[in-house]
Amino acid sequence: MEDPPASEMDSKNPNAEDEDRRPFGGLEFQVSEVVGRLEAVVNAQDGVTNTQESVIDAQDSAANYPEFFESSNKEPPKEIPSDLELDETPMDEILKVLEDIVMKTDPNCESLEPPLLPTDAVTRAAILSHSISALFARLERGHAAKLGGYIASETTRWMSYLFRLEDYNAYYHQEQLEGLVRVTKMLLHHKYPRYLEDGALAFANRLPCIYSCVASPLGVVQHLCRQLGLPLACVRPVPADAAGRTDVPALERLCAEDARAGRAPLLVLGEAGAPPLGRGEPLRALARACAALQLHLHVRGHALALPAALPRGQTHSIADSLTLTPGPWFGVPGLPTVTFYKIPETVTANDHSKGVNPAGSRESALAALAGLTAGAARLAALPLWTCARAAGEQRLTRRIVGAFRSARAARALVASADLRLLSEPPGGDEPPNVDIVDAMSQASACVVFQFAPADCGARVPPYYDKLNSWLGQVLQREPDMMSVEVCETEAHGAALRYCPLEGAAGGAGADEAGAAWAGALEAQLHVLRATVALREPFRRSVRAHPRLALARVPGWAGLGGVRYEPAGWARAPRAQQDALQRSLVGALRAADGAFSCGAADDGRACVRFGMVTADTDVDELLALVADAGRAAEAGARALDDMTALVKRGISAAQEELARAADEGLLRRVPVVGRVVAWWAPPAPPAGRRLLLADGSLQTTEDIYRRVQKKEEEPPRAHSPSRAPPDDQ
Repeated sequence: MEDPPASEMDSKNPNAEDEDRRPFGGLEFQVSEVVGRLEAVVNAQDGVTNTQESVIDAQDSAANYPEFFESSNKEPPKEIPSDLELDETPMDEILKVLEDIVMKTDPNCESLEPPLLPTDAVTRAAILSHSISALFARLERGHAAKLGGYIASETTRWMSYLFRLEDYNAYYHQEQLEGLVRVTKMLLHHKYPRYLEDGALAFANRLPCIYSCVASPLGVVQHLCRQLGLPLACVRPVPADAAGRTDVPALERLCAEDARAGRAPLLVLGEAGAPPLGRGEPLRALARACAALQLHLHVRGHALALPAALPRGQTHSIADSLTLTPGPWFGVPGLPTVTFYKIPETVTANDHSKGVNPAGSRESALAALAGLTAGAARLAALPLWTCARAAGEQRLTRRIVGAFRSARAARALVASADLRLLSEPPGGDEPPNVDIVDAMSQASACVVFQFAPADCGARVPPYYDKLNSWLGQVLQREPDMMSVEVCETEAHGAALRYCPLEGAAGGAGADEAGAAWAGALEAQLHVLRATVALREPFRRSVRAHPRLALARVPGWAGLGGVRYEPAGWARAPRAQQDALQRSLVGALRAADGAFSCGAADDGRACVRFGMVTADTDVDELLALVADAGRAAEAGARALDDMTALVKRGISAAQEELARAADEGLLRRVPVVGRVVAWWAPPAPPAGRRLLLADGSLQTTEDIYRRVQKKEEEPPRAHSPSRAPPDDQ
């Protein structure tokens, strides 16, 4: 979103320019200004009275309970660590410490200055509203309830108008699935009047059923069951049709079977452009079936934002409850999630709870709603209320329209690159007379694609999973481009996903970022196609080489891995084999950085070949490996010969030392020693040296003689020109 002119609050700060250069900008000044103004209004009436009462209460307490105010020396105080004894710190120093922590905890921060947090006027307003919300917690309960109700009511009207909703209540929360949990709890109170008193025992004999398509994420229903203490047997998977959507006739049959089995159909979870593939549901047919079966339909997904990008005039209330995520949609952090819901109808006489007072069941449902309508819960709408007022309806609409436009442009780029598309076309370009519910059922709001062979089935081969992961990692490293993530899908394998409604930019610089992203994608696709084309010739050349062997490297997207194996190398120790491969990599990387050392599936080291281009000569690369292997082999052979020479010299030295030791032993015998000394006088001690040229052991007598001769030579006289000066 484009930044508006600076606010009046910023212009009042004399140091606004200096503060904007800091990571937190002028937020400290704005928060202090607003908090000071609000405190002055709230505390104007009771400031003096509360001070006097506090003094009187303190005096009475000291007089009546002196034991609590007198110091006691019975037990010495425990020593407190010095780092826990905090002193009063000015706010400027606290912000400096926080800036240092931001720098230390940012792995990508290479500068000496803390990174600037991207904020605009709307983001600053949302951040500021959290401080105001904390301040409102000091109000009286009744006052806070009225204030929260007013803010929530205005916000609900604005959001309903923006997203074309009709006849809904709203619940604002931080956790994305919290609203669904509260709505399901309300339904349990509605279906089971004794749920408030008996808890899970209320449906021990009549288990509730929650229906979810097999193509939907399983984590949603698992989280729902964990939060409400429901067994996983409550989850009823619904088959999907050929398009991957909920099979409505199969849902009707499944509900009929559950009703005959004594279960209670409760809730259907539907999707409209939900991640990861952005697929939707036939919402109109699904809503019609749920109404006939008395099931509650809850819908979630990014396609629910599509009505804000369509022309005015239509509204909808197709679902009984739905979840909106305005924070990512508007690109503003800190905004709450909104769950719009309808209160269920009262229990009729034909229901399973026949004989139960309908009013009592209604009161149970309203008791479940107590958490939804509390003042503190309604006050959670304050950041969204502030954001809506700061941005205005037109700016928020432009943000959503720009997101759908960016998704359509990305889909066109992917289609032109001959990649496999897995998601439905994004919405936003429907004709004026299109039905709003049908548009949400068909829109995806994201682009999911993958690099795949032309003749593969639904799921790509495992090697292409590695290629798609590599492509996603390379595109993620490109700065100032569209944000792409790698996702794993059960039906298709690894895929790449772009969703501008999840916080990715779709505003002023979207066109430039899309053009740069298209160029980067095309360049990497050339590398992918060349690598795939040369992979089989590479394997054939390796099999044909007498000294090279293929190595299977799991998780590697390059050409593959090889080992250089000299003749008779299979009997060599594993450590020696790995050392040879590592030395090969070290020598090869000096010539080409495409080589790297890796571990094969058997755990042994190998030489990895990375991604290549179309002009790469595979035989030349293998020749480099073979030449480096022969050089390493020759070096290893010379080292082996040197080792043998050293071992032979050490063995000869040990034999001579043994003979000298035996001879010295005879000389120490009292009688025999004299005879041996007369027969063979002891020779002066001499050292030994090992000649590495032939491995022979020789004495060091000639070295001693040369050193002794040099010591006996007279010193040379100094030349007159270098004579030291006479002492003066």
